[in-house]
Amino acid sequence: MRGKGDPLQERPQRAVLCKWVYREKDMRRWTAVFTAFLLLFGLSFPTAAQEGTPGIRPPSLYSDAAVLMDADTGQVIYGKNKDTTMYPASLTKVMTCLLAMEKGDPADLVTATAEAIDTVPRSTTHIALTYGEQLILEQLTYAMMVESANDAANAVAIHLAGSIQAFAGWMNDKAKEIGAVNTHFTNANGLPDPGHYTTAYDLGLITKAAMEYPQFRQLAGTEYYEIPPTNLQPETRKLNNRQYMFCLNDTYPGAFAGKTGWTEEAGKTLITIAERDGVTLICVVLRASGTVDAEFKDSTALLDYGYDNFKRVTLPKEELPGVQDSQGEFAAQTDAQILLPDAVSREDLKMDVDDAHILRITAPDSAKAFMDTNVAAIQLEKIMPAVETSVPAEEEAQEPQWQERLGQVAEWLKRIMWPAGAAVGAVFLLLMVLRACLRAKYWRRNGRRKGATYKKRVNVDEKHSYKIRVRMRK
Repeated sequence: MRGKGDPLQERPQRAVLCKWVYREKDMRRWTAVFTAFLLLFGLSFPTAAQEGTPGIRPPSLYSDAAVLMDADTGQVIYGKNKDTTMYPASLTKVMTCLLAMEKGDPADLVTATAEAIDTVPRSTTHIALTYGEQLILEQLTYAMMVESANDAANAVAIHLAGSIQAFAGWMNDKAKEIGAVNTHFTNANGLPDPGHYTTAYDLGLITKAAMEYPQFRQLAGTEYYEIPPTNLQPETRKLNNRQYMFCLNDTYPGAFAGKTGWTEEAGKTLITIAERDGVTLICVVLRASGTVDAEFKDSTALLDYGYDNFKRVTLPKEELPGVQDSQGEFAAQTDAQILLPDAVSREDLKMDVDDAHILRITAPDSAKAFMDTNVAAIQLEKIMPAVETSVPAEEEAQEPQWQERLGQVAEWLKRIMWPAGAAVGAVFLLLMVLRACLRAKYWRRNGRRKGATYKKRVNVDEKHSYKIRVRMRK
């Protein structure tokens, strides 16, 4: 006969205790399932954390378009609508200056013509040239770069090409030569015209080409200039540069040259060139608005972004891939100088050689949020002529087919790797959850029917106790 304290007679307490035991087992099962879930997705998708946005963020700009370019290599560090065509305003004069340095003699004597003067509205910037007035080419070049004088730019164009229209043809030819393919000019000074447009990227290329001439630093970086009296002007003309990134006391550190621009159609435009620690950057902003001095604020933010986050990296030519084809063997002859943030390493770069033997270096797609992924394009040079072999025609025709087929298989595997891993992981997780649910259901039903056991500690006296295993009644 069982005593009063017999645990088998305590049916309500025994039922509650058994229910607690089952719940504890379920908690352990669900904990195991959750742990497996974390491990599964941690192993299946290791690139999820790597592909997130790093700690660097490009600035928010007031300008409609902008570009930050390495002046030495042409690498675009960051761009906003960099290939969108827009009115450049007086930034056009950088191209006029480039052609003046290329085709003109600074000591040439230039006579102002009616075409140079009459095509410039008096409400725009000018130095009040008069018919027949004579200045030297260097003075006119300073006038258009420092004071942004439209009549001076016209006088330079007519002196070099004979007419503004002919000079515009030169400008367009030069633009194509340097790769500014989205540019078309109709005049030398940048006054608005439907057929006169360019892009932030193209203006960066034009500025880079102008910097190949040592005198451009002085022409585009002079704060104050005087033109002495001429044959028709008895007074000295005093010119002031309003590119405040380098012309005021509170200038941008390292800024040394640039060009301002404004028309009602183009809005505020600005080019700034700065140099720090051997890295020279070109900053172009177009149609800056929304706040006072928006063009200067945007230029400061972009230059800070470049210098604070990007460092010069050298890729030795020996580490750059070459190519060998029917034309011969091609390889890089110089080291590649590039700018990279800490978030992108050399190992992350992708290098491919196209049919024109140009080595294209690109950053991973995950870097698009904070940089332009087109890092460099290097023209490979022939180092060895093609070697003639006696390969049968059938093998020669089949080899490219096998190479192409292998390449297609590799690309196919890359495309399905991630979706396949996700599918396998999802199926495995579903099976784990289903298994846990079935086991829990099984033990809830069959445990009561066949008898479930639990452990309970029984106190004999104040100092002694023991554990017993209790089975529920069937």
